[in-house]
Amino acid sequence: MTLVVSLILGVLATSGALHALLNKRDSKSALAWVAFCLLLPLLGPVTYLIFGINRTTSRAQRSYRVKTEEDAADTILEPQGTDLRPLSLVGEKVTGHGLRSCNDIQVLENGEALYPAMLADIDAARESIYCATYIFLNDKTGAAFVAAFSKAQERGVDVRIIIDGVGAIAYRPRISRSLAEHKLNFKHFNPIRLFPPSLNINLRNHRKIMVIDDRCAYTGGKTIGDQHLVDNAENTMPTRDLHFRLSGKIVDDLKYSFLRDWSHCCGVTGKTAYASANKNLDNSEIWSRLILDGPNENLDKLNELLVGILSTAKTRIWIMTPYFLPESDLVGALMGARLRGVDVRILLPERTNIHMAHWAAQHGIQHILAKGLKVFSQPAPFIHTKALLIDDNYAMIGSANLDPRSLRLNFELVIEIFSEKFNRKLSDYFQKQLNQSSLLDREKLAAKPTWMRIRNAPAWLFSPYL
Repeated sequence: MTLVVSLILGVLATSGALHALLNKRDSKSALAWVAFCLLLPLLGPVTYLIFGINRTTSRAQRSYRVKTEEDAADTILEPQGTDLRPLSLVGEKVTGHGLRSCNDIQVLENGEALYPAMLADIDAARESIYCATYIFLNDKTGAAFVAAFSKAQERGVDVRIIIDGVGAIAYRPRISRSLAEHKLNFKHFNPIRLFPPSLNINLRNHRKIMVIDDRCAYTGGKTIGDQHLVDNAENTMPTRDLHFRLSGKIVDDLKYSFLRDWSHCCGVTGKTAYASANKNLDNSEIWSRLILDGPNENLDKLNELLVGILSTAKTRIWIMTPYFLPESDLVGALMGARLRGVDVRILLPERTNIHMAHWAAQHGIQHILAKGLKVFSQPAPFIHTKALLIDDNYAMIGSANLDPRSLRLNFELVIEIFSEKFNRKLSDYFQKQLNQSSLLDREKLAAKPTWMRIRNAPAWLFSPYL
């Protein structure tokens, strides 16, 4: 009997160790799991089976089965009269698509600028309003949007709303009841439920999209709620952020992205009904490309894009993000740029709204500073802005953070913008924030109390799930 048990444990330990050795991409992770399985022949393989095997991609591909129907309008690989190579080539190779024209981009800072613009466009809508958000709070701002959506629907506008399944239950009272009372057409993306069982807390839709009548679209980092009203004295946790209003051909891409997610929420696996409405103008002053990222796609699409564009930078790389937990390839690309003489600046909030993510970032920043990279800390209120500037004519905006959750687990979107004028707008905003920030010092971080460093290090180990 003892021999049989020993043989079973040996098979389990060997199987777990062999699977980790063959499938883990990181040698350190593989070595840790191999050692764990061999040293603890029962606990090791069982733990590896539950936590060590990455099922995210297979789950996403099984659940997100919406087929892609290509837009009839061709993208433009290299617009005539422009000099966008090699920056534009990176996204082209990653996605297989060229560029879309963009007529105009408005930068809207905080809820004070964004929400009135959104509500005005909703009130003016005559055909369709498509809205996807990670969080939709049931507060004064949320109530204003529900009322505007309801009035639009009453006058015959096709109103569709997507709220992420986790975002929908994370904040009470839930907005779902109010949406249902107004008979609005809304869906939850991958809802959490017991029957039938669907308890996957990953595979979240972090995209923020609003498309109105095919004439304009909004995207960026903001959700819908009072927390983005930073001038509101009643707001105890103000969150500063940027959002963007776009017009032109890029609107069609954002519309199609929404319709794909809507089909997924409705359980439709056939081709998404889609009609192009805007022309891809060949004389545009602003060029753009929408990049959708998620576990149903190439798992490393956004990460590959970032490594590629960072490696092409000639003069500057300015990064603003609320969560900064980069993997080694991104750090290597940033360090390579610094060694080429590129001005690399990373601007982070002094504190984030997620304690574990903040502790993990504090541990990781020590290693970032050791590479000679400059990291700046922005004082409160919490700044949730996500923006990347490369040289003088490239910017990246959207919903993605620079952390493993955004780059591996979430459904995200980013838009590449090729425009010197827009680059200057973001540059001015970045410089304004930089003037209020302080340069982080490695020695000061190392001098923090031991209990803080002990707290931060374990949080860093769980950074892929924060």
